[in-house]
Amino acid sequence: MNLSSTKKTVIASFVAAACMASSAVVNAAPTTAAAKQPNVLLVVMDDLGTGQLDFALDSLNKKTLAERPVPVRYQGDFDKMVDAAKRAMPTVASLAQQGVKMTNAFVAHPVCGPSRAGIFTGRYPTSFGTYSNDDALQGVPLDIKLLPALFQENGYNTANIGKWHNAKISSKNAVADNNKTRDYHDNQIPVTPTEYSPENRGFDYSYSFYASGAALWDSPAIYQNGKNIPAPGYLTHNLTNETLQFIEQSGDKPFFINLAFSVPHIPLEEASPAKYMERFNTGNVEADKYFAAINAADEGLGQIVELLKKKGELDNTLIFFLSDNGAVHESPMPMNGMDRGYKGQMYNGGVRVPFVAYWPKHIPAGGTNNTLISALDILPTALSAAGIAIPEEMKVDGKNILPVLEGKTTQSPHQYIYWAGPGAKHYSEENDAFWHGYWKWITYESNDIPKNPNLEKLSKGSWAIRDQDWALYFYDDGTNKVKLFNDKLDPSESKDLAQQYPQKVKQMKQAFYEWIKDKPKPVAWGQDRYQVLTESAKG
Repeated sequence: MNLSSTKKTVIASFVAAACMASSAVVNAAPTTAAAKQPNVLLVVMDDLGTGQLDFALDSLNKKTLAERPVPVRYQGDFDKMVDAAKRAMPTVASLAQQGVKMTNAFVAHPVCGPSRAGIFTGRYPTSFGTYSNDDALQGVPLDIKLLPALFQENGYNTANIGKWHNAKISSKNAVADNNKTRDYHDNQIPVTPTEYSPENRGFDYSYSFYASGAALWDSPAIYQNGKNIPAPGYLTHNLTNETLQFIEQSGDKPFFINLAFSVPHIPLEEASPAKYMERFNTGNVEADKYFAAINAADEGLGQIVELLKKKGELDNTLIFFLSDNGAVHESPMPMNGMDRGYKGQMYNGGVRVPFVAYWPKHIPAGGTNNTLISALDILPTALSAAGIAIPEEMKVDGKNILPVLEGKTTQSPHQYIYWAGPGAKHYSEENDAFWHGYWKWITYESNDIPKNPNLEKLSKGSWAIRDQDWALYFYDDGTNKVKLFNDKLDPSESKDLAQQYPQKVKQMKQAFYEWIKDKPKPVAWGQDRYQVLTESAKG
């Protein structure tokens, strides 16, 4: 890795600063010449549920969860699954103990592409026509500046290491026939036009795969600064090592790193190295694979923390840890804990995620905070911590939540947060037959290719709006009815209160309509279905 060719010159830094000063700005924090800008490490897991690590396990109701369906692949002793989840990510648990655990944190969308677009723009992805993963294949529009570009313009070394689901995918080149398996992770090499690649969206260095998941071993889909390269070995180790090297070579300059692990995105038919597998014995080797995969990522994060400590940089590093959306149903218990729903759905289980923030001397240790926040808030919060102003023309929807993280307030900066797009059953229990057949096919136990009746691109429209305590949902099932839940009293969203609180329904429905009515249409998904998102909220 060579950073010298991409570092900004002193003159360029002055020019960038002058350009920033000429724009109207929002969410800026005052800094002084003596203040040292913090490093920012953003760690994003892929489809990790709140119940699959030591995050929300103390709230589990075993009796209630025992009544929920469990996919065939991951069935087993519930207590052993909970024990595995408790031990799977000790580094993250430690960061939570030394920082703050946000238990009411939501992402911008229940699937990967739009969710990550929200993080890097600070905007609802609907604001630029991204309502689904199909839309995300068009990439974040080039006229929208992304978070790394602002860091880069202000003297940071920046790196994307891992998943980059914000690029336009122009094709998915196939690997050589002799290397193909039945797993698309092994067979596809997503290709993006140069202008959409990470190194042209604000990153000095990129070791990335561009869409969906990546093979756990010998991934063919890795690009280093825009060049497709061999990536032999275990991908999680590669991502960790790339991060360690980038930190070592950043010198005295602050860094911003997006470390986006590929796990636990399914299918995980391949096992992780033995030392991780040996740590888990649930009685179901498939579940052991799952927890071993996230344990390896956690160990990598631990190595990064140790390096920062050795370099004397840990106290000056702001770390965000979260998942891009909730767990899929095709995963081991406790999945999304007590939350209803899964990835692809707008119930809590699809959009409420584990979220930890750590920054010594700024964020008090040992905090657990139930204040409503959004992953959209990461952009303005990180930039505020660095004293970097946000140009007003970026139209950021996120809010600076440093006062919340620092324990100075429990008041959410959001009156409401919103979602709109397909209500995908692709990842839910309603698609169990497909996933069971897919597992059998991909592992060569069956030669019958299963048909998927619940593809996201075929899904009907859905929307949701939340405030601190209430959630209102709509799904285009033909009834034109909404559902209202009190998330504070009923986090499992088991009791529809719409008929009991018609005024609350009216209030939240109107708020959603005011938000959605001027949004552009999707760039790809549901051209014949998206109108229901607006029509259903009228009146």
